[in-house]
Amino acid sequence: MEDQTSWRGHSFTLLVFTGIVVLCSIFFILGMLVGRAQGQKIASFAASSKGEAKATPQEKNTPELTFYESVKKPELPSLEPPPPPEIKPAIPDPLKVDKPAPLPLHAPANVVNYQIAALKRSGDAKKLLREMKKRGFRAFILAPAPHDPTPFFRLLVGPFADTVEAAQAKKDLESAGYRPI
Repeated sequence: MEDQTSWRGHSFTLLVFTGIVVLCSIFFILGMLVGRAQGQKIASFAASSKGEAKATPQEKNTPELTFYESVKKPELPSLEPPPPPEIKPAIPDPLKVDKPAPLPLHAPANVVNYQIAALKRSGDAKKLLREMKKRGFRAFILAPAPHDPTPFFRLLVGPFADTVEAAQAKKDLESAGYRPI
């Protein structure tokens, strides 16, 4: 029975609610009275200023702007293309005679490298590198790029300047048990 709410608790809640409503009503009525009084003051001030305005020379009245005229953005000046540069015809100096560049005796050779392995761990790549150098091959490791999604340490043999040397090295690698790519 004690768990049930008593009428005394309800009456206190109703009393607090009624007090808040009365307090809000008082503030509302006071606000209306102050607003009316200010409205009368503004009207009397406007009437008295009209009488003074007639005594002074009238200023030029500016028309009121509509909403769209008041928010209109100023137009930006358009950029004009620069004037075209003056083009003067190129007249070669008669005193200077350019000699054509000498042609190379042979075209630069393509460099060839063979990949022997691609390993994920650098330790394995270094171990295989030592083994390749013991067998007399010109081998080196190509490390992966810093943010490479597939980091492989590539073991390459070379470089070979011409295809004859590269073909011979490929045969040597195959005879040693490697599969060069």
